[in-house]
Amino acid sequence: MQHRLNPLRQKSNTLVSTMVKFFIILSILGGIFYFVEKVNFPSPQTEIKKDVTDTIKRIK
Repeated sequence: MQHRLNPLRQKSNTLVSTMVKFFIILSILGGIFYFVEKVNFPSPQTEIKKDVTDTIKRIK
């Protein structure tokens, strides 16, 4: 004889499984954002000001 499937039990397991996966993904994304913010990326100290009008005229 084959056992009957219990749809209520299956839905609760699916809901719990989905919630666990959601919190795992959320915590991984939170950790990524936390560590990216802690890293100091280099930024240019001075703005590059170069006159390129002569180069543009030569290209035309």
